[in-house]
Amino acid sequence: MTIGQLPWQDILAQARWLADRGGAPVPDGATGLEGLAVIGPAEILAVSRHMSRDGGGILMSSGGTTGRPKLTFVSYHQAHDRLLRQWRPLAPGNLMLNLFTPGRMWASHYYMQALAEHSRCDIIPAGPHSPAEIVDWIPMWNEVGVDAVCGTPTALADLARGVLDSGLVLPLKKLIWMAEPWTDDKEKTVRAAFPDIGFWGNYGSVETYVMATNTPACDLSVLHLMPDQVIEPDDAGALLSRRGTGWTVPTVRYRLGDRVAAAECRCGRPDALRVLGRADDAIKLHGALVGIGEALSVVRAQPGVRDAQLVLTRGAESRHSVRQLTVHFTGDADPGAVQERLLREFYDLGVIAQHHPDAITTERVAALGRVERTNKIPPMLWREAARP
Repeated sequence: MTIGQLPWQDILAQARWLADRGGAPVPDGATGLEGLAVIGPAEILAVSRHMSRDGGGILMSSGGTTGRPKLTFVSYHQAHDRLLRQWRPLAPGNLMLNLFTPGRMWASHYYMQALAEHSRCDIIPAGPHSPAEIVDWIPMWNEVGVDAVCGTPTALADLARGVLDSGLVLPLKKLIWMAEPWTDDKEKTVRAAFPDIGFWGNYGSVETYVMATNTPACDLSVLHLMPDQVIEPDDAGALLSRRGTGWTVPTVRYRLGDRVAAAECRCGRPDALRVLGRADDAIKLHGALVGIGEALSVVRAQPGVRDAQLVLTRGAESRHSVRQLTVHFTGDADPGAVQERLLREFYDLGVIAQHHPDAITTERVAALGRVERTNKIPPMLWREAARP
């Protein structure tokens, strides 16, 4: 069951066009999507490099938070003609604060700059701020009339926390988010600071750019696939196919890094989807398979936990082999109660704790670790084992 629909002949024509420009060969006799090759970062790089020869592009890199970085040449137009036909959060007269981190080959900051340009509104290329810095900036932002903001949920929650701590008012009306999921604590903090704000989300990657969007009329975690695309859900990573021109990269059966499922949305629009998490979400702890997202959901459900992150010490068996799992969390919960809940909810972890008492630990911390390049809080951080 796919999300979205495309005529087979259109997909086949797109696959043949891509094959001549660095994409995968098209097998003779292919009669459906399942008969075409699954492609990855190598084909995206080859096709995007070919497409940049005439009009130029920006060499960007995705990944690096939980996986190996992937390179893509992004067309200067950044597919905004397609995007703004379906999703237009900004209008002339808006002034948006851009909290995405610039540089380091990360696309989000430059995508937002281009979105403002194509929307014919104003933008401040600020980058992220710590909560303690916000009080010094609010008077200027109010003076010039900032009424919109964009960033990761982490950066947006930092902004909201700074506004709340300052006791001042920043009357934002529009918020654009992407690049990581919301947690309950971050959403509550943002809504407390900006009670009249509307959430506008989009889902994509550097390789594909925007695939799906939502509006304030939607459920926060549900997005809608843009036209001329189809997604095949797959536990190993959903597969994206497109037709037509105007994309940053046209693609057929590109393997995304996320698991995606069909969904329903309160707005009633079709082709709704929900991002379930990374396809490489599981780790192996002393022989037991543990889902990172599932473990974090249990920890975050404990009263007094604001947010959580796993710190993993590598084992020797394989890339995802772990010999020690430490739960870091913020909030005022008791570490013992958090650990007890985790071991109770996951039978295998309880057994491991009995045989390896030091394999699973829980610590309350002042702040969770971040990726410097993107200012995101990743679900897990790797820590190398101490040398004997």
